[in-house]
This record gives sequence, C-alpha cells and structure tokens, in this order.
Amino acid sequence: MRWDYSPQMPNALARWWAGVDAGDLRDRLTDVNDGIIALAGTGLGLAGAKISGATSFAVLVITTLMGAFAVFGVQLCEALSHREAQQSTVAREQRLLELTPDEEMAELTEWFERKGVTPETSKQVAQELWDADALSAQLEIEYGIRELTTQSDAWREAITAGLAFLVGATLPVLAMVMVPLPWRSESTIIAALASLVVTSVIIARRGYANATRTALRSLMIGGTALALGYLLGDWMM
Repeated sequence: MRWDYSPQMPNALARWWAGVDAGDLRDRLTDVNDGIIALAGTGLGLAGAKISGATSFAVLVITTLMGAFAVFGVQLCEALSHREAQQSTVAREQRLLELTPDEEMAELTEWFERKGVTPETSKQVAQELWDADALSAQLEIEYGIRELTTQSDAWREAITAGLAFLVGATLPVLAMVMVPLPWRSESTIIAALASLVVTSVIIARRGYANATRTALRSLMIGGTALALGYLLGDWMM
C-alpha cells in the first residue's frame, strides 16, 4: 500500500517529505532508537542499582555524550571507507575503459540481455549509454553506484548520525531528570517505549511497511533491553 501524504500535509512539507531518502531516514531514526534504548536502559540500570542523585546524573550525561561521539566516529569511518572504495572502483573502471573498451561494451550489452532485452535492443541501449557517459553507465550497471560520496557527504552523515543519537538519548534523560524520584523509572519506560513507537511508525510509513508489526518489534526489543538494564543493575548491587 502506498501512502499519500498530500491531503494531510501542507504542500511544501509534502514535497520535502517525498524528497527524503527512505534509507537515510531509516538510518537516522535507527540512531535515534539507539539513543533511546541506550540511555533508558542505563537509567533503569542505575535505578536497579539504587544509584541516584549527582552520580546518576553524571553517568547519564557522560553516556549520552560518549554515545553520540561513538556513533559519529563509527559513521564517519564507515562513510570515508565507502568513499575510498568508490574512488578505487572509479579508477579501475577508467583504466579498463581505456585499455579494453570493447570488452566493457560487451559487458554492458550482456547485462541488458540477461534482463531479457533482445540482443539488438541491448546493443542499441548500451551504445547510447556509452556515448552519453561510458564511465557512469559502467559504474551504475556493474556496481550500483549512482552517486559518488564526497568528503562533505561523509561528514554530514556522521554529524547527523551523532545528533540523531543525541536526540534519542535526550528523551529518556529528560524523563529521568524532570520527573519526581518515586515515578522516575515508570516515566522513563513510558517515554522510551512511546518514542520507539513514534519512530517505528515513521520508518514504516516512509518505507511502505506494516506500521503495527514494525512498532511491535521495536517495543519487544526495546522492552527487553530496558528490562535487562534494570535487572543487571539490581544484580550487580
């Protein structure tokens, strides 16, 4: 089922939403979920260990900042490695196009034939793509590379990943800090699980998946993680 957001959203917002890459959105909301689960689990672990006050607050702040930095660092390394792999692939394909152009053209033609296109049409399409941009055609057909990752892309992905974790982590931290002590654990659980439901529904709708099943999976995993956090804290103390 394809969701149509135009009746529910202003035109500008609907256009922005339609332009958001589903994969990028899923990755960033996954980082948000990581922040929610990590900090809510840590907070409940501290509650299970009967640790409160300034010590508990310091642990939460340190965990939030270090978690965001870790996500930023991992994403940056991954994006830069991906960029280097792309550059290596581009250099190799450029050499092949210079040294063995006939073989590269044959590979391009064969790819279309394997998809069920007739040999004559395959050769014509391959030739037109070759004439337009041989390197881009080879990169997309052979390696699925449609756009090359730049350094700014890598840094942007890393920064948004770290910020996404930070946003997710802030939600349970606020619940723990702003709610009176007797209700702190309950408010943390409610805030964390409610946030997971919201992010799961957004991910599901943008990816045209089943929102109910996606939310239930997130609740099951998140609830298990929170329970483990509390039990570990209680067991260690």
